[in-house]
Amino acid sequence: MNTVPKLVLKQSTGWFAAGWAFGDAMVTLSDPAFKLFAWLCLNAERHTGRMRITTAEIAQALSKSEADIQSAREELLERGVCHGGMDIEVEIADRYWPYEKQRCESGPREYVAQVRKLLSAPACVQCRFSAADEQLARSLHQRGVSLAQVERAIWLGCARKYSTLVANDGGPAPICSLSYFRAVIDEVVHEENTSDTYWAYIRRKAATLEREWLSRVQARTASVGS
Repeated sequence: MNTVPKLVLKQSTGWFAAGWAFGDAMVTLSDPAFKLFAWLCLNAERHTGRMRITTAEIAQALSKSEADIQSAREELLERGVCHGGMDIEVEIADRYWPYEKQRCESGPREYVAQVRKLLSAPACVQCRFSAADEQLARSLHQRGVSLAQVERAIWLGCARKYSTLVANDGGPAPICSLSYFRAVIDEVVHEENTSDTYWAYIRRKAATLEREWLSRVQARTASVGS
């Protein structure tokens, strides 16, 4: 009687259950996006499929440029392989995650810290994160506003701010508090069914306008100093 040899793992940890969806991603994604997807699968929290990490940190881990990683992240968002965030938090979509997800909410202290980190990313935001900012962040947590929604609101608000600054050839006019984004956060929460593709576009638009604004600020500074 023939018996099937028992499969034995060489190591019991550090591996990922790759099924048919993993193979589908291999075919449909570009090579850079699939490499990022595979890396995220290996490193994401198994119970949630989530990972909080910046583009810069991923770039360092994979020895790639931030531009390459950002492009790959946007492809994952646009194709629906990942969702939930654009710079800090990323979550593998249910279709591509082989494990049953379990709800795992961050506590208020961690939530506030992440909001503060999100505010530090855009160049047009210079927020000291006062007691009022912390109180607003805690109220957002109590309302159930996700970090992904806060991040989307920040980039949407910054995209609008940059558009105004560039159109008026304005100098530095930093956003100084989280309250600036209060109405935008409500807008994002209300439009919760907006596609990830749209938010990826907003992130790219904000980044493009940010570079243009910074370039103009630097040129203006150089002309004053000459």
